[in-house]
Amino acid sequence: MGQLVAVILNVMLLLMVSLGLLQVHTVVQAENELMEVSAAATKYISNRGGTNESLLQEEVRAFIAKELAEKRFSLSEREISVSVTRTHSADPVLWSHADEFSLVLTIPYPGFTSWILAPAETLQVTRQGTINVMDYDL
Repeated sequence: MGQLVAVILNVMLLLMVSLGLLQVHTVVQAENELMEVSAAATKYISNRGGTNESLLQEEVRAFIAKELAEKRFSLSEREISVSVTRTHSADPVLWSHADEFSLVLTIPYPGFTSWILAPAETLQVTRQGTINVMDYDL
């Protein structure tokens, strides 16, 4: 009887360790993909600028969707929330060079299984950037 209990405990321990490693791998992979996508989106905004924050957010969403499809990431387009705000601007209407912006990408905390409790509800990446286009370029 003691051996049966020991075998059951060993099997449970092996399952929990492997599930925990898969959970950590899933979170690290999602975070790395989110960092890569946010870097590409920041570069896109820096080289593009914009005239309207809501229109720019839609364009960034389309860019992210294209980026996810081309690189075949495990992230889903519909689970990424995008927020682009100007933190410093010379003109309230036009985005011009030297305007600064903040890009925030958020996804739900990824999980391999629901058995392991997640330490946070979302993963978030915040990037700061500067617009590299002039007013007359728009």
